[in-house]
Amino acid sequence: MAKVLDKDSSAQEMPSPEDLYQRAQSLKPVLEERADEAAALRRLPDETMKDLKDQGFFKILQPLSWGGYEMDPRVYYKVSGILGEACMTTAWVFSVVGVHNWQLGLLDEKAQKEVWQDDNSILISSSYAPMAKVTPKEGGYLISGQWDWSTGCDHCDWVFLGALLDPTAEGLSGFATILIPRKDYSIEDNWHVFGLKGTGSKRIVVKDAFVPDYRIHHLMDANRHNTDSPGNKINKGPLFRLPWAQVFTYSVTIPALGAYKGAFDAWLEYGKTRVSSFGVEAKTDPGTQILAAETATEIKEMWNSINNNFEEMTSAAAKGKNPEINDRVRYRYEASAIVDRCVKGAARLVKASGGASVYLGHKVMQRYIDIMTTQVHVANISEPFAINYGGTLLGLENTDFNI
Repeated sequence: MAKVLDKDSSAQEMPSPEDLYQRAQSLKPVLEERADEAAALRRLPDETMKDLKDQGFFKILQPLSWGGYEMDPRVYYKVSGILGEACMTTAWVFSVVGVHNWQLGLLDEKAQKEVWQDDNSILISSSYAPMAKVTPKEGGYLISGQWDWSTGCDHCDWVFLGALLDPTAEGLSGFATILIPRKDYSIEDNWHVFGLKGTGSKRIVVKDAFVPDYRIHHLMDANRHNTDSPGNKINKGPLFRLPWAQVFTYSVTIPALGAYKGAFDAWLEYGKTRVSSFGVEAKTDPGTQILAAETATEIKEMWNSINNNFEEMTSAAAKGKNPEINDRVRYRYEASAIVDRCVKGAARLVKASGGASVYLGHKVMQRYIDIMTTQVHVANISEPFAINYGGTLLGLENTDFNI
């Protein structure tokens, strides 16, 4: 294990990727046991958030300059996937909240200090829809508005919120992420939902909060070039030269893939001993055997796609280059298609589970419901990305610059 600088001590041990994967595997039984509690609370239990922190998971994408591990994003996604096999709610909170430690590394150093100077374990929630009412003021902006879907906000002390700072700006140039401390917003408990009940993705309300310029991250800086973000001046590693939309998008698809694998594992275990009312063993049925083979292959294919895409992106970043725009269009579509594939695949597993799947607590059905819930996230609605990707294949120009 290597040493890594920590703001609270001279050094700490940096785990290997394999260490982190094993920690995630070891946590799975605990997360399954707490799933009902999380659903009842409509947020993750405090003990679960403590476990995620204690295992070092939130440090995976955090800058070395702030005591993080600054690892390849594939390590992050694999940990999220493993957690999702046991509890998609936990994986979703971890994956969404944890990616903000990477984004904060892209903001001005003054913003990073404001959040982490006294405690580098502070977490940030988000809601990126541009819902802000914006009033320019010397040195920044006055911000008001309401934002839904702020996952894990009860456990966070800051929030990233979406804003359109200049409605007259061309394309996406006027869009930005603004960073606001807990004292400047309230949380409205409106999270009463069918799936992912424990994510606590509640409403954020802001009334006339002043946001200085250094706590603003412009969307085009995050995506256009690999050194345009203010944080690139201090966080110079390849991780911080990856396009924001690519890193964030996969953080909201991987939990579904983990849950699909968890549903498949539960279905396989049940199928080994299941006997139909006609006395037929499920494991001897050709249809069941084919479904097992197809599902295992599909899950592997999706992970291979993710790993291949990030191999290309991280390789380009290490050379100081941006991924080619046509490749980024393809990555974006392939990410959005993951949830579609997981929904369809999990539905097949539900159907093949028989009547038992309708009862509360059925592991395949619960994961199916959670996976379906993520399909409505704007980043997972695949049709616009399919149209753009297909259009570029046919010779048309790219129409999406948030990639």
